[in-house]
Amino acid sequence: MTERVTQEAPDDIPALERTTGPLPLSDTQRALYLVELLHPGTPTYTIAVAVLLDGPLDVPRLRDAVERVVARHDALRTTFTPGTAPSFEPAQRIGAPDPELPVVDVRADGNEDADAAALRLARTWADEPFDLARGPLLRTRLIRSGPGRHLLVVTMHQLVSDGPSLQIFFDELADGYADEPERDAPGLRFADYAAWQRSRPVDAEHLGWWRERLAGAPTVLRLPADRPRPAVAGPHGGSHRHTLGAAVMRPALRLARDLRVTPFVLVLTAYAAFLSRLAGIQDVLVGVPVSARDRVELESVIGFFATTLPVRVEAGRDRSFAGLCRSVQSELLDVLTHREVTMEQLARELAPHRDPGHAPLVQAYFSLEQEPIVTPHLPGLRATAFDLPPSGAKVDLDMLVFRVAGEEDTFDLTLTYRTDLFEAATIARTAVQFEELLVAAVADPSAAIGSLPGPPEGAPPLQPPPAAAPPPPALPDVARAGTDQALLQIWREVLGRDDVGVHDNFFDLGGTSFALTTVHTLIGARTGARTPLVSLLEFPTIAALARHLAGGTRTEHAVADPAGETRVARLRERRGRLRQRRSGQETGE
Repeated sequence: MTERVTQEAPDDIPALERTTGPLPLSDTQRALYLVELLHPGTPTYTIAVAVLLDGPLDVPRLRDAVERVVARHDALRTTFTPGTAPSFEPAQRIGAPDPELPVVDVRADGNEDADAAALRLARTWADEPFDLARGPLLRTRLIRSGPGRHLLVVTMHQLVSDGPSLQIFFDELADGYADEPERDAPGLRFADYAAWQRSRPVDAEHLGWWRERLAGAPTVLRLPADRPRPAVAGPHGGSHRHTLGAAVMRPALRLARDLRVTPFVLVLTAYAAFLSRLAGIQDVLVGVPVSARDRVELESVIGFFATTLPVRVEAGRDRSFAGLCRSVQSELLDVLTHREVTMEQLARELAPHRDPGHAPLVQAYFSLEQEPIVTPHLPGLRATAFDLPPSGAKVDLDMLVFRVAGEEDTFDLTLTYRTDLFEAATIARTAVQFEELLVAAVADPSAAIGSLPGPPEGAPPLQPPPAAAPPPPALPDVARAGTDQALLQIWREVLGRDDVGVHDNFFDLGGTSFALTTVHTLIGARTGARTPLVSLLEFPTIAALARHLAGGTRTEHAVADPAGETRVARLRERRGRLRQRRSGQETGE
């Protein structure tokens, strides 16, 4: 795999001048920051872990160790601010170290013991949102549940961290707690990587591979749901944990060795086959995490180096599970070879028309780690880690599989799901059905996919209800015509062009998502209208948005769209403009 992924040596990443001024975001940070603007105040992108510490803990020494790690890594001192002038790009700023480690005492009561109360409090902390502009985007807190018994709770926002970063944090925390000599400062920081990535043009050859590989692939996975899909996807989610015991996973790991595929590939193949059965289709896209830590100088740097890329799985009913595993292994290798193109660039190229009802390109994620989420070790203490899944959902269905610490060949499977689509009981049943399919596939890998047990063939997804959501408050003292004119003036200012029509799509005119945030701010300041930012994605023309702001219903959204032939012509025209820009424009939206 390494040989195929690293065919060409990457160019050097230059170190930027150390400054407290604004710095660019990476492509993945930009996309995540936009999601936070659309759904502010949610814990969806929080990375949280609790570590039970047994033994005599030196709290001041632990506090000093936290401060040492924060001082070493700029990402842990970074905040984010929106852009206020063209091109309205957000920026990140690096501040001074100011970590805290407050200590809270909990006691047992008649309903639960102290450890249970501590874990419940930790889960509450994991759901607290971050203020991206004020920070900090790292929180460390300590719960004392008894003599020699503490729970260290670490939460980070994903804008500044990823899975490997969490382990780096705990490794360096252990060094600091043991009073080991400080390591040399990283030669690069995440901001250097972000600026370097943004300065590179999209690789035309890689983008061409993706365009060819995803041609004809379904970009919306329509799973049967308990509730109709809303016009605007909500951020609220739930999670269900299911144990894949050694009796399930030991044969699976053995089969992976026999087939010469990774355990990741084997379980991913089972998940894709399961989704295929659930949705009643043979071709599915599943998002998998891909790391950009492809060079030595980035291995010890904390930051958001992960992205998600789609893996296309063609799970035909007559294909054998073993054959499909080998196919997915080859597909994944090709994806890694072409990972220079990010999901955000793919979405702009292959699914440019935003539907606020679902995530672009893929609506199902998968990840498997053969190690626990983190392995903490503090000298003189016994440390046990617990992951704290946030109560938010990134996509419709997200499967995360981790090896259980201290238990050989036992894995935890966590399904995170959108609660505006699924009931908890449905997801619990889904986990059981997935295990049944996995067990059967491992027992007889030559069996056809269509013969494996699993969920019933996909039921048709529920359609959105015709009833409209409650309209926003009507505009105060602004006539409908005045609203059109006010919006027209705002669009002209932000887009920097006069040829704006009331039925033109904002994005067809060259608008970006971040420019739309400025439109949102100006609408509130000039008209007094209050509407969520996501509604501007739902109503991307002046005519539709004016109706919405004046108290119109969602059924008017269709009226604002151009009729069939005009719409098709506009799409063709936009594709032409995209092709013209692709050769010389940087990767911004």
